[in-house]
Amino acid sequence: MKEKNGEIRELTKFDLDLCAELLITVYNSKPWDEKWTKNTAKSHLQEFIHRKRSFGFVYVDKSTIVGALFGVERTFWSGDEVYVDEFYVHPQCQQKGVGKEMMMHLEDYCQKKELEAITLVTDKNVPAYHFYRKMKFITSEANVFLYKNILQ
Repeated sequence: MKEKNGEIRELTKFDLDLCAELLITVYNSKPWDEKWTKNTAKSHLQEFIHRKRSFGFVYVDKSTIVGALFGVERTFWSGDEVYVDEFYVHPQCQQKGVGKEMMMHLEDYCQKKELEAITLVTDKNVPAYHFYRKMKFITSEANVFLYKNILQ
């Protein structure tokens, strides 16, 4: 699909190395300050694409991948939905319409496949939260994200 700034296309296995490098660029900088390596980033993304009903899109601008979305279609009692595992855009391309175009592409994908909803998890203290709110995502009051550290 041709977009105003670039092109959104289906992710292929040949995109994984570049998507891993982009993940490192995005998440190893502020506000996340994580510690991804080439190996951990690639393994993380490979886990997503090897699942049943997984899919992904990349945003390509001038032959460079500047955005990536990894998701999975899931069966739910009220109708099938999409869970977004990873969605990230190069810092220099944020707030320039790339994320919005990718999210609109995802919404079109869902409508064509009759998927009822898009679900995801994000941190309330990062700009992505405000992006999702602008895209009309609703914060669930009924659900919470829980975790427990095992190895400390």
